Amino acid sequence: MEQTTFKTNKIRGPINSWIFKNLDGYMNFLFKKEKKKLFKNHPDTVVEIGSGAGANMRYLRAGTKLIAIEPNVFMHNNLKKNAINHGINLEIRTLTGESIDLPDNSCDFVISTLVLCTVSNPAECINQIKRILKPSGVFVFIEHVKAREGSILSYIQNIFHKPWHWFFEGCNTNRNIGQLLKSGGFRVLKIEQYNLYSPFIPITSQIRGKAFK
Repeated sequence: MEQTTFKTNKIRGPINSWIFKNLDGYMNFLFKKEKKKLFKNHPDTVVEIGSGAGANMRYLRAGTKLIAIEPNVFMHNNLKKNAINHGINLEIRTLTGESIDLPDNSCDFVISTLVLCTVSNPAECINQIKRILKPSGVFVFIEHVKAREGSILSYIQNIFHKPWHWFFEGCNTNRNIGQLLKSGGFRVLKIEQYNLYSPFIPITSQIRGKAFK
């Protein structure tokens, strides 16, 4: 297992926590339908990579145990508040997605939404997700991805990449996450690529789907 640490900026960390908290309603507007579909019939225990401020808790049943892999300590306070509001049994682990400390073949359901863009080593993070999944386990995801090469959107992503990456503490506007998932060795991989209608243009090229170990 690769041991990595997340270096939270003492200024940008709190700012990002505030931004994500205040964008919660808008993000629900954008993703509500698809998240409800992807998380439907989830088991009693869910592992989430990069839980952030807890935006996905509203889609989980009250009483669900959520193991939140969230290295940004500035997100933890909002995570705890959302857990109380939604009746979630929360366990926070201050770890990166590349350094998950759960046992092999121990999890039924892992979720990741808009996270694989930010982890330092996405291939290793995907390996860790696959490792902890039970043979019957499922990984559900929504991620923004690199647009088609040569497209106007791809050009915009490349222009915004450096300042976006700096401000959002490692977020990549042009990472080919779909290809990384295809190389992850999952037994079955279902991916839908689409463009999200949103003013956040660099991240409108997205994928969603499920991966089965």
